[in-house]
Amino acid sequence: MTDRNEIPDFPDSTLSNCLLGRRRALGFGLGLVALGVASPIGSALAAMPQSGTRTLGFVNTHTDEKILATYWKDGVYDKGALKDINYVLRDHRTGEIAKMDPQLLDLLVDLHRRTGSRKAYQIISGYRSPKTNAMLASNSNGVAKHSMHMEAKAVDIRLYDVALTDLRDTAIGMKAGGVGYYGKSNFVHVDTGRVRRW
Repeated sequence: MTDRNEIPDFPDSTLSNCLLGRRRALGFGLGLVALGVASPIGSALAAMPQSGTRTLGFVNTHTDEKILATYWKDGVYDKGALKDINYVLRDHRTGEIAKMDPQLLDLLVDLHRRTGSRKAYQIISGYRSPKTNAMLASNSNGVAKHSMHMEAKAVDIRLYDVALTDLRDTAIGMKAGGVGYYGKSNFVHVDTGRVRRW
């Protein structure tokens, strides 16, 4: 049996395997989503290769769901893979699903590459509904009342094979959005908002 925090090392593959009980090869013909480069985030990620594939692995620490998805190939975002990712990154308290910002996914791919990790991201928090965010904000000073989690533009993460401080420092060095360090809670927050750190 596989450890809950692990998912197989990233393969060199153009297929996306949703590990939620269905496996399918993804079609890349119909769901084009253009990557805008007008924003600072887009500019920071513009150096990413514009051909090949972009694959992400996630383990949801609350639901134990695992996914390894190739969501982009040669400039085309795949709607099916994005839908699978959105499901795993949903608000686990309410079940609400939101469309995660594709630029956030691209940021995570670049961050993963820069750290040299071969493991899936552990997801502490992805999308957060206004109801969940209000509840968390009322119980903690560390939760913003207008959190970017509610806009599906933020995730709280850690990597099984990367020190938390290294993950933080690498994210800060990218200058691709907000980075928050929560050492006591063992996660790093990244978002596609303005460049800032806390």
